[in-house]
Amino acid sequence: MQFEYQIGGETITLRVEKSGEGYRVAVGDRALTVDAVIRRQGALTLLVNGTPYTAHVAADGPRRWVALDGRTYQLTVPQAGTKAQRGRGAGHRHDSLEAQMPGVVRKVLVSAGEAVERGQALVVLEAMKMELRVAAPHAGVVERVAVREGETVQRGQLLVEVVEG
Repeated sequence: MQFEYQIGGETITLRVEKSGEGYRVAVGDRALTVDAVIRRQGALTLLVNGTPYTAHVAADGPRRWVALDGRTYQLTVPQAGTKAQRGRGAGHRHDSLEAQMPGVVRKVLVSAGEAVERGQALVVLEAMKMELRVAAPHAGVVERVAVREGETVQRGQLLVEVVEG
């Protein structure tokens, strides 16, 4: 799986692969082995290359804050999971929200025809023991919900379509 984040003006790419009981994580040219991941109320305990770390994580829309070793990092998730199209419905924007990684749909919070606000959670996915909220990129109306609770989704799979309104 691959993740992209922006820190300041720089985009970093993380590649994560399952490796035995843990994970192999590549950040740029640097490779790390993450042997243990324990999640509890916003905190992750990690064993990275044999050294224990505790990271506190918070999210607000596309922004993530990670506190690690006395420093706090602000990361922004690029809006790559939103494919915008123009021309449907006389100048209205139409967005197809897709899964950013394989996971399981834990909650579908909207239905077709429902009005939504910018930033409103539409679907909750679980991936890699993390809860990911897929939010509306703008105010509008849900045109289509393409998934059901309990369904397994793949990266790039359509979740919800929203029309600006």
